[in-house]
Amino acid sequence: MVAFKNIIVPTDFSEHSLRAIDYGIEIAEKFASHLTLVYVIEPLLQAADLTWTTVDFEELNRAHKSSADQQLKQILDERIPKAVPCDTAILYGKPFVEILKYAKEENADLIVMATHGRGAITHILMGSTAEKVVRKAPCPVLTVKHPKHLFAMP
Repeated sequence: MVAFKNIIVPTDFSEHSLRAIDYGIEIAEKFASHLTLVYVIEPLLQAADLTWTTVDFEELNRAHKSSADQQLKQILDERIPKAVPCDTAILYGKPFVEILKYAKEENADLIVMATHGRGAITHILMGSTAEKVVRKAPCPVLTVKHPKHLFAMP
């Protein structure tokens, strides 16, 4: 029998990823699983040729992490039932790479994630994080589409 004991749910705090969290919660409740909400920060790096700028990239990265911490805490407080063991992880790097590495390191049994997040233009330019995770994941991946998203059939 399949047992999902360790479930990872990546989030970008979009409406789509919140729906994936709801699926993760339901599965965790049914299988008495541990849930981990994962957020990946793509660090802003100051390039050597931008030394003339007054932008403090380290401060921007710290502010991003602080904001992510607050949003994860809010999700824990408002969405996750007390009966579901859940923690959070903030990772740094390319989202699909970090999700895959984390799933392998933590021996994930399942990844639950939204099929859409940032938007169509980002998808065209950068590709789909979910698509890359599905192709390379060390465990099954449940992709969740938003119910309002309609697909045009050929």
